[in-house]
Amino acid sequence: MPLGDSITYGVGSSTLDSYRGALLWRLAEAGVQVDYVGSMRSGNSPDPDNEGHKGWTIAQLAARVDDWLASYRPDVILLHIGTNDMVRGNQDAAADLDTLLGKIAVDRPDAQVFVAKIVGLGDYDDVAAQRYQTYFFNAAIPGIVASKGANFHVVDDSGVRGIDMWNREHPNDYGYRKMAWNWYRALEPVLNPAGPAWPADDDPYRAAYGYHCLQRSSLGTDVQGCHLWFQRDHRWQLPVTTKVRYRAKADGKTFTRFRTVTRWVTAR
Repeated sequence: MPLGDSITYGVGSSTLDSYRGALLWRLAEAGVQVDYVGSMRSGNSPDPDNEGHKGWTIAQLAARVDDWLASYRPDVILLHIGTNDMVRGNQDAAADLDTLLGKIAVDRPDAQVFVAKIVGLGDYDDVAAQRYQTYFFNAAIPGIVASKGANFHVVDDSGVRGIDMWNREHPNDYGYRKMAWNWYRALEPVLNPAGPAWPADDDPYRAAYGYHCLQRSSLGTDVQGCHLWFQRDHRWQLPVTTKVRYRAKADGKTFTRFRTVTRWVTAR
């Protein structure tokens, strides 16, 4: 059961597949048969079922989770929730997460539950307070998860941020690829403890290049839209080419000419 808010649903993804499509493909490559479950359907992948609810907070999920777990009886739960709590400045987000995980533990005691440190934020100028609260919420998650027992696991999605984000809070397709990779690597030791190792190709964290789509960014208008970025020295960089006008003299006359100049924009 992919469980969460609009990120689970797939907002920011060009197909609304979220991480679910890429994860389904990776698990199939590893020989793992998967049936996503949930009352929602979104995306173009072969299995669009999910429990992603746009705009919902942790408390809102907790109010409904008993019914969903009783209806679908998932044996694996992928939970990414808390972004809307950060947007609204909910100071009780950690306590609400503790309540939600407690309900899951009672309802599905044998399920393997993977709880994400939530994604970061797009490269916007006005997100300092939200970034600060997100940091402390994520820092609280390991302790909350550990208190629920051996079937609960932490997955770190906090590295999905900056140019991995379509807008302030939602990943773009590349960000969702990174989320899929994070779930995949976390699932392997739990679902496949005896091996053989699952395929580890196409790691988005180590790619030499990748398309990143940004609705806007404090890096400037040149990076908006979809561009091919290059990973150089562990930093994502975008070549931006512009025409520069200059004046030149020839045969006693002055002419206006242009030359092409390329500069590299580096993601923060």
